Amino acid sequence: MSLDRRLANPNSIVLFALAVSAIGPLMALQAQTTELDRFVGKDLWRHRLSKKDQVHLDKILGTVSKGYRLGELGAWRLWKTSRNGQTRYVFLLGAPEVTVPGGSSAGLQLFDATANRINSWSFQTGWRITFDSASIEFSNDLETDLIVLHMVRFINGRNIAKEYFAIGNDGLRFVRMENDKGEAVQNEYVFPNYEIGVVPDASTVEQWASMLESKDKASVLSALMFLGGRHITEPQRYFVSEPQESKYAALFQKLIGSPRVRELIERLSNSENTWVRQAALFAARGPRERLLQ
Repeated sequence: MSLDRRLANPNSIVLFALAVSAIGPLMALQAQTTELDRFVGKDLWRHRLSKKDQVHLDKILGTVSKGYRLGELGAWRLWKTSRNGQTRYVFLLGAPEVTVPGGSSAGLQLFDATANRINSWSFQTGWRITFDSASIEFSNDLETDLIVLHMVRFINGRNIAKEYFAIGNDGLRFVRMENDKGEAVQNEYVFPNYEIGVVPDASTVEQWASMLESKDKASVLSALMFLGGRHITEPQRYFVSEPQESKYAALFQKLIGSPRVRELIERLSNSENTWVRQAALFAARGPRERLLQ
């Protein structure tokens, strides 16, 4: 049937109008741009902006949290994502290590499709290690976007080559660290300088068990990252500069002392997902085993 004949039919006219009205907003959404788009995909760390563009960007970012014992976090990368019909701008900022000994820090700001900031985080990225580059990729296994920080180390720096952060549902979760061989690395919570990433905002056994039971693998991994880290020092090791326990010691003891949490860790240690299985095996270790990393 020709277009003319279809339009001659009143029902066809209605259907055609509905189709156009449905496609119109979708095309408008996909074509929508904001003042952030001009910065998407640029290496803002190595290729500094003009003074005019920098002033414009500073206005968009607003107040930025400071890095650990360092100056202001500087613009690094901006990515634009579209998942489940939602457009998001993910802005990565950083403060590299500038002195030895010293540490590096990073921050993330999340904006919606209209360039309104909806969330932000800042965290340490390592002691005597600093970032070299960063990328964002979609993980089919975790079904979410992963921000990957590629790290380099200085004298006596820990062998941490990659740090993985899941960004999804407008939240950020620290899910994995790897050395230069691609092997999982535990986090260090005993020394404030050494702690990397973010810790789940949860304080009860029920909340942590819920993360471990979640179908969202990123939530599972974020809980296991904390549970598999080093929190309490060996009693026989006393150094002047070494605290006897981390600021999370009480929470860690409560969680690891829960039969439900231990059962979930044991179950996850047989997971078919490699990252989950490795993280659970870390969490199942005793205090002395954690000293060896």
